[in-house]
Amino acid sequence: MNHSEKTLRPQTAQLVCRLLAPLLDSGLVTADEFSIIKRNLDALAKTGELAPAVPHKLITPQETAEMLGVSYSQFRQLEKDGVFERYFKRRTIGGKTVRYYLPDIVKYMAQAEAEAE
Repeated sequence: MNHSEKTLRPQTAQLVCRLLAPLLDSGLVTADEFSIIKRNLDALAKTGELAPAVPHKLITPQETAEMLGVSYSQFRQLEKDGVFERYFKRRTIGGKTVRYYLPDIVKYMAQAEAEAE
């Protein structure tokens, strides 16, 4: 079996999504399910692997605070107090822009939830 037989072609991913569209329209497949299927098919066609469960992206401090369920000012104070230091750090982009790595935030939330149980 050669390499091309082991990967999903982009055309095949598009075809499967088109075939699923009537199921989405009828409600047999939810929009969230369709989105997951499409994201994974696109990733398989592009990289040969499923898409990561948590996207590898940077998010704003406001988005981070919202995910953590605290106000932006509370988040800033908690960060200043070093509460998150072990788990995630701010990343400065272009000198002033601050972002946080989403997988680190999700990992922190899972650990905090496990510790609370």
